[in-house]
Amino acid sequence: MRVLIVYNKDSSKVIFRTGRQVKEIYSEKTIKKIADVLKKTGYYVEIADGNIEIIESLKKFFSKGEGIVFNLSYGIQGEDRYAHIPGLLEMLGVPYTGSTPEGHTLALNKVVTKIIFKHYGIPTPDFWVFSSEEDDLSMVEFPVIVKPIKEALSLGIKVVYNKDQLKNAIKEIISEFKQAVIVEKFIIGREFSVGLLGNGENLIAFPVLEFDFEGDMKAIQTTFLKKHKPVKKICPANITEKEAYLMQKLSKKVFNILGLRDYARTDIRMDIEGNIYFLEVNSQASLGETGSFFQGARAYGFSYTEMIQNILKTAIERYPFLED
Repeated sequence: MRVLIVYNKDSSKVIFRTGRQVKEIYSEKTIKKIADVLKKTGYYVEIADGNIEIIESLKKFFSKGEGIVFNLSYGIQGEDRYAHIPGLLEMLGVPYTGSTPEGHTLALNKVVTKIIFKHYGIPTPDFWVFSSEEDDLSMVEFPVIVKPIKEALSLGIKVVYNKDQLKNAIKEIISEFKQAVIVEKFIIGREFSVGLLGNGENLIAFPVLEFDFEGDMKAIQTTFLKKHKPVKKICPANITEKEAYLMQKLSKKVFNILGLRDYARTDIRMDIEGNIYFLEVNSQASLGETGSFFQGARAYGFSYTEMIQNILKTAIERYPFLED
């Protein structure tokens, strides 16, 4: 089997730069690690940059035979960036790993995700959406989490405790990210994640992972912590079997109602009374060795190699002609 890994490296190769560019990117080390894993497994592997040169790279790669794209692209700029490479691949008829453009778009938009959660009875914190600090904020119940509606890596995230702080946070986020703001009731308590791998009846939920804030019920994951001082991860989390089962069961439901594919990760808070709330879903969960997705996979019993193999195998199964 031939595999083309697509990720983002040189984001300058676009026709025009349109404002702020994506800050999410895989490290060269992780890309090499994944490529080496696949090569040792017996796959023929090449790597391509998901910029203006991608179509030529695809034409060259697939002119030599069938294969599949291992999509690790977060996009470069613009709206719904996770969907850019999958959308291009759909148009060209190229098989690829991961979710569809629609799945990525739904999951990346925190407001749409939460509307779907509420419709399907998935517990999620109350929320409000604002496009200006001058909007009527009287209905907001403090404390709240404030964040841009279409970002990841906890970019722009703030906890605020009064109206003045909220006004400032909304103004700063709109100025920096040029998008509306979601204001979400802050759940004081513990934070968890659940990794998911598979499709349909073969969808599995990894053991629940907890982010260890050392008893600080008001702590959150910030961009700084994720990049420079990762929070200790406990997996399996120290919770009851009933609590773990509920988080895993609802995570699978979330995966399916959003129409996601192959792998993803949910983020969850549990309040002091033990009630759980789904915050969001990462349809392009990081596959880095230190990330929470692999920590969950390892607790399930997968080595890093087995995790990557299973993601690819799961995707290939969706394309019968590749299995032939």
